[in-house]
Amino acid sequence: MTNWTEGVVTDRDVPIHFYRTGKGEKPPLVLSHGFSDNGLCWTRVAQALETAFDIVMVDARNHGKSGRAIGASADLAEDLASVISNLKLGPARVLGHSMGAGTVAYLAARHPSLVTKIVLEDPPWAEKPGNESEETAVKRRKGFKKYLDSMTKMSDDEILQMGRKQHPDWHDDEFPAWVQSNRQVGEQALAGLKYSDWRVNISKIHCPALLIYADGERDGMLKQSVVEKILLENASFRAHHIPDAGHNIRREQFELYMAAVKDFL
Repeated sequence: MTNWTEGVVTDRDVPIHFYRTGKGEKPPLVLSHGFSDNGLCWTRVAQALETAFDIVMVDARNHGKSGRAIGASADLAEDLASVISNLKLGPARVLGHSMGAGTVAYLAARHPSLVTKIVLEDPPWAEKPGNESEETAVKRRKGFKKYLDSMTKMSDDEILQMGRKQHPDWHDDEFPAWVQSNRQVGEQALAGLKYSDWRVNISKIHCPALLIYADGERDGMLKQSVVEKILLENASFRAHHIPDAGHNIRREQFELYMAAVKDFL
């Protein structure tokens, strides 16, 4: 993280924190992390790309060092738009993982002038799209609270050992930020979030877009059938399959992932 800087954008209802590798002298690249991660969970990606891009790694609300407040997916997208606008990054390339991929899709659909290209790593888009019921959302929130409670009872070393056991194929460099992010995520993180109908945003995206997806037999969320529907619906999209990977594609197949991202960007 040598020479990287930190900052906060404050014109939304919560302060949004970010890390930055440059000072505006290179093309901007904005990174949007997944649920329970933080901006520094992009460290290996940023290190691989910082010679070519001015990279901004955003802490989503209720994550990392950003403020705490209930927010829907649309709010996360507006937070991201605020960072891009305030730092005068637009139009920018924007890359997101999981929850962050959904955020980037919202951003591209609502603020097309702020993006040039987007990369979506395993967005949580269901085969039968629709809006999640409140009942199902409540069940997820209860499970999340249980998980958070368990984190408070563990030391950093215990969290690290749990992570190594759960993710034996991750590089050692992935774990410091991951342990930290699990400490930082707030209880309100899930309160306003529901799975929504991804088709609404897909139809409004007109910039070049890359879907990166993994193997369905592992824990990858974006299935081949959904990828095919998106490619048929919107010619702006292309797709790249990474074999032998699950939901954390870049952490499980880093070299293959980076080759796809670099080629597209």
